[in-house]
Amino acid sequence: MKKRLKKFFLLTVCALLVGCGKQKAETNAGTESTMEMETVREETEQTTTQELKRQEDTVSQERTELQTEAQPETPESEEDIKPQSGGNEQLPQTEQVREETDKTELEQQTEVQPEPVKPETPEPTPEMPEPVPETSKQEPETEKAEPPISYSPQKVAELAVEKTKAQGKVYIPDDLDRMLVAGEISQEDYNACYPTDGAGYLEYFVAANMNEARDISGTVRFNSEEDIAANIAGVYAALPQQYFYIEYHGTVMYDGKECHVFYCYRA
Repeated sequence: MKKRLKKFFLLTVCALLVGCGKQKAETNAGTESTMEMETVREETEQTTTQELKRQEDTVSQERTELQTEAQPETPESEEDIKPQSGGNEQLPQTEQVREETDKTELEQQTEVQPEPVKPETPEPTPEMPEPVPETSKQEPETEKAEPPISYSPQKVAELAVEKTKAQGKVYIPDDLDRMLVAGEISQEDYNACYPTDGAGYLEYFVAANMNEARDISGTVRFNSEEDIAANIAGVYAALPQQYFYIEYHGTVMYDGKECHVFYCYRA
């Protein structure tokens, strides 16, 4: 039993020693590999840095050459920019090109700019007629506002009969009286014919207010009963009939006014 344990112990120790040796060998191999990689990396970085520096120097040199070519040539001395005898001042080439460019742009702007639009003068508005004062429009109403003036229509009829007789017309009641006295008609005929003897008639309207009394045309104003009677007699003068009779028939509303009505018989 002891021999077995001793043998097992020896085997275990050998296995541990073999494992440790193998691990040490692997560790040494890994260290050598890591050192080689670091060496390659340093060489690569050094090469890359040198290449980048070379490229930067090349770009810087090309940029300097471009700037040198872009710079205008400066005169060697102040005498080069002085005006020559009998001519205008000589400007550097870049200044001259700039002036020519500005002059060309100015000419183009001058040609392109449209002519200024003249402001349109507003047409004078027609003057409105002055409003008519209301007082002038109310003049007819002022006449209506006057107190009414009445007159006698019976008096007008009597005056119209007299004026018509004076024109040579025959008054019908007078003619019936004459025929009755002369025995040409009987009393019964007289009573049946009196006073018109069957004559036709015309209606004659005159405003009951003397302020509104006008003739048939509405243009002639009546100022008295005499004026109205004369106008009625004038109507008979224009008729061909010789017999007449004038009768007052009261008042009616005519054309919005109260009017006296006269029946003018003629035969």
